[in-house]
Amino acid sequence: MKGTAIALGILMLSGTAQADTRGDVLSGIARCGAINDDHAWLNCLYGAAQPMRSHLGLPPAPPSQTSLVPVPSAAAPRFPTVAPNISRPKESPGFFARMLGGAPVITNVRLTDYFFNSQGFFVVTLANGQVWEQQDGPLAHWRGPAAQYVVSIERGAIGSYNLTMGQDSALYKVHRLH
Repeated sequence: MKGTAIALGILMLSGTAQADTRGDVLSGIARCGAINDDHAWLNCLYGAAQPMRSHLGLPPAPPSQTSLVPVPSAAAPRFPTVAPNISRPKESPGFFARMLGGAPVITNVRLTDYFFNSQGFFVVTLANGQVWEQQDGPLAHWRGPAAQYVVSIERGAIGSYNLTMGQDSALYKVHRLH
């Protein structure tokens, strides 16, 4: 009976709009922001992770940490954590479309980072979070900050992908890392 009352109390404190587990953790962390003492704040963060610990079947955080997490209020921010909709290259439906390529995958997306691997091929991170690595083609000689470069990626022949950059006329064969 006592366990049921505690569970009901926790559900009532968390509000009627239940977010997913990550959202609950992020919401708890946000409420810890009001704590000024660094040691207590850190313990509050550990206590705020309790919903994830339960979700993963881990041992519970000690009450000395969970008791530091402020009770949610109607004004407290909620953090639903829906996975970002990162578009992934999809195979063309038809044989000829796969053979001939040409369908745009990404158009005019800015880089956030790039580097050159030991073979001199580039690895680029796009503003949408995707990471692409050069497989073939000419070596790029970019020197400016990543944000100045804008790329487009199209399907190539037989399941390959082609990256072009702004005014650069070079075509680079690439594959997606993540």
